Amino acid sequence: MTSAALTLVRCGFVPLIDCALPVIAHEQGFAEQQGLALELVREASWAAIRDKVAFGVLDAAHLLAGIPLACAVGAARAPQVGMLALMALGRGGNSITVSSALYRRMVEADPVAMAGPRAQSAQALRKVIEADRAAGHPPLSFATVFPVSSHNFELRYWLASAGIDPDLDLNLGVIAPPRMVESLALGHIDGYCVGEPWGQRAVAKGVGAIIATKSDLFPAAPEKVLGVRTAWAEQQGDVAEKLIRAFVQAAQWADDPDNREILAALLAREDYLGQSDAAILASLRGEVTLRAGEPATALPGPHVFYHWQATFPWLSHGHWLMAQMQRWGLWSGDLAERARIVSSVYRPDLYRRAVAPLGIPLPVEDMRVEGGHLQPFQSPAEGGGMIDLGPDTFMDGRLFDPARSPV
Repeated sequence: MTSAALTLVRCGFVPLIDCALPVIAHEQGFAEQQGLALELVREASWAAIRDKVAFGVLDAAHLLAGIPLACAVGAARAPQVGMLALMALGRGGNSITVSSALYRRMVEADPVAMAGPRAQSAQALRKVIEADRAAGHPPLSFATVFPVSSHNFELRYWLASAGIDPDLDLNLGVIAPPRMVESLALGHIDGYCVGEPWGQRAVAKGVGAIIATKSDLFPAAPEKVLGVRTAWAEQQGDVAEKLIRAFVQAAQWADDPDNREILAALLAREDYLGQSDAAILASLRGEVTLRAGEPATALPGPHVFYHWQATFPWLSHGHWLMAQMQRWGLWSGDLAERARIVSSVYRPDLYRRAVAPLGIPLPVEDMRVEGGHLQPFQSPAEGGGMIDLGPDTFMDGRLFDPARSPV
């Protein structure tokens, strides 16, 4: 297909491992096969990429799943512009990292909690915070990547599980992912929650330790989506469908173990992540070094791009994000309003129509109760048969029913 016959789509991304689908769609030719010329634009921050999509500088983006929802209600200073989450871009990849000094203090404060399941490490942090308060020391500082990111909500969920108030007991700010490690090394922050490779990067530099991962907190948590303006999707419906198909084919390619080395080398390039391909490959394979000098730890499902319906835009994910926005004071409303907002942003109907030519199995329902499965499980598929879904357990054992759970 000649370039003259291709439709140009400008797609932004932030340098993280889960920008893999736009990179693969471009580099492996899936976009071109769909008749698209995919121009990838690297952005440093989520605020920048949000605004460029909102105001039409970019057609589409690798976007935090909470951003289209925030734009629907004007939360977290978002421009109130209609956006859609056309599909998810995978699951997994986040971790909570603390400075080496704070890690040592946590081990000293509560060696039992630090030796147990990783999610319990928040109990040790609470004891450090209590000791600092008693001594009159200033509060610790943590960072996430954006107010409506899963990273922020996962970190807050982890802190709150130990009785730590994220807004009162420490300073919690926002730093762009590529600046996290530097900020930790300089002592500007004591910890952060971010997507890979920025957790492992702190470990490799000897300035931090990973104390919990997404698989420890809520492995099925929504992460990134293919975000577009609603007006663009309405005007370019055929192009939007082609973009979904290209990204789903990229996800299938990414989940093939035989392609992981190629993917790591692609992402490592200076125009994408500009990081070590060995570190990226280790994260893709789930062979993560949590602390300097220790052997790698095998993590379940660290990066899943296609399996377990990882590209399906579940309405329940939108509900969970809105529930967290409400829990932490970023939005207020009732269940009926939440359902209206989520259904205007998350569009499984568009996804189903776009992937129909690919003949892939899809779930019967667009929404499900989250949190009831410690292991992979099966669910009814559209047209008969079963589909495989992945673990979705919350660290505290709760269930989230989007039809009933206010927060």
